[in-house]
Amino acid sequence: MQKDKTSLPAASLPMRGNLKSAVAETLALRILDGTYQPGATLPTEADLLGSLGVSRTCLREALQILVGKGLITSRPKHGTSVRPEVHWNFLDDQMLAWRQKVVPQGQLLAELVAIREMVEPEAAALAAQNADAQTIAAMREALDAMGIADGNRTPATQDADVRFHRLLLAAGGNALLSGLGACIENALRASIRISSDPGVSDPIALGQHARVLDAVEAREPERAREEMRKLMALTRALLTRVKALD
Repeated sequence: MQKDKTSLPAASLPMRGNLKSAVAETLALRILDGTYQPGATLPTEADLLGSLGVSRTCLREALQILVGKGLITSRPKHGTSVRPEVHWNFLDDQMLAWRQKVVPQGQLLAELVAIREMVEPEAAALAAQNADAQTIAAMREALDAMGIADGNRTPATQDADVRFHRLLLAAGGNALLSGLGACIENALRASIRISSDPGVSDPIALGQHARVLDAVEAREPERAREEMRKLMALTRALLTRVKALD
């Protein structure tokens, strides 16, 4: 059995309603950073209660959160153990946020860009076939909102950028594809955060976003796919600059 290495700092504890989430994150980060390895048994409930300083109910609710992410499993007389990585729900929104705290930004961005390159060109082609007028209009509104600062990134334009891509995923009419929105959103927000580094300087590619939307609105799947590939190539170039800074 591994010895518990760290405690949740009392000063960092949130309000009571969010305490189980804070405990879940503390334990998740220990798993993700390798403190608790796959196959290892977590410290006993008594040890965790002592180190974290929370109630038994709070701890058990936090552990249930981790069960839902595929990180741990509990068996009578065997305790709680870390599951093999193959079972981890890496695309879960919370898991993506947690991994940003323990994985080098270049590595994380590479993983996210790779997912976007596989998904978004096909999503654009599907949107060109199936998007309804209301969704296309919403994408046009998001594109307009992205341009209010002449391509510069602000909180408002960042949100509009995310909205554009999530609408694109939903536009194809495939609920499972739309469900990847959390992953794409995290990829975008990670890219946006990294692009604020003075050494990267990555303004919004308004023209290329517009070409994607024009192809979708014209009902031209092949052109929509190709224009999205070009947009992803710009993101791939960002990744190259980020790696140069690491």
